Amino acid sequence: MRGKKSGEQRLASKSSIGIGGHINQDDFDSSSLEKDTYLTGIEREINEELIINCDYNNLPIALINDDSNDVGKVHLGVVHLFDLENDQVVAGEANIENLEFLTSEELLRDKDNLESWSQICVDHLDEIIKLNESKN
Repeated sequence: MRGKKSGEQRLASKSSIGIGGHINQDDFDSSSLEKDTYLTGIEREINEELIINCDYNNLPIALINDDSNDVGKVHLGVVHLFDLENDQVVAGEANIENLEFLTSEELLRDKDNLESWSQICVDHLDEIIKLNESKN
């Protein structure tokens, strides 16, 4: 859950199954937006928001364009699937509260308490699980 100190106040106190952020000027190596710039931004955001104490694979799997709310109208979501070696992950920022791993059943049960992008991902959970299984 994002706490009251969340950078995106429109999402404060909403539960999420992901982390988020923006590409910053410091992520650029040159004047153009290239794959390395994006990957640098992703790694920076992960390292700011989470402490992952295991090996993992990171696979971009989808885009989300959700114009149903003010946040979605001005953002594009890029969904990454993280396949972790174990569950040794802790919050790296104070605004991340109640960090835990949930089963598919728990995610489906709590879907109405999630922000919209997480709801979209939960709606496609079976596809995401199959995609992950096909990569292993």
